[in-house]
Parts: sequence; structure tokens; C-alpha cells
Amino acid sequence: MSEYASGEHSANATSSNGVSLPFLVLSALLIGLGLFGTAYWLVTFNWLYFASLLPLVLGAYMLFTRGTGPDQA
Repeated sequence: MSEYASGEHSANATSSNGVSLPFLVLSALLIGLGLFGTAYWLVTFNWLYFASLLPLVLGAYMLFTRGTGPDQA
């Protein structure tokens, strides 16, 4: 019987979960805020709302960091 089938390492596999739920929620909120602001900018062409691209890009970048667990897929 292999050492992986015996269950010895099953606790190690679950404890290495690097997904942070608050980090995921924050990135989703930033993306949502950025998308809303960008859509509002496209409707009004008020350059103040052009800055909403910053939270959009920041939230998208957060999805590709280790806090959201890309190595878990």
C-alpha cells in the first residue's frame, strides 16, 4: 500500500490550502466597482470616472496572485 493511499498525508494536503476567502471577496468587490465605474464613464464621459479602471485592474491582478490559490486548480 502506498503512503498516499494510507491517509498519512491527507492532513497535509488539506492544510496547504492557500485560498483566502476575504481576499477573493475583496478582489470581486474591486472588479465590480471598477466595472460599474467604467460603464458609468462610458455613458457620461465624465473623466472623473475614468479612474475606476484602477480598481478594475487591481482586482483583476489580485485574482492572479497566490491569495486566491491559482496553484490549487
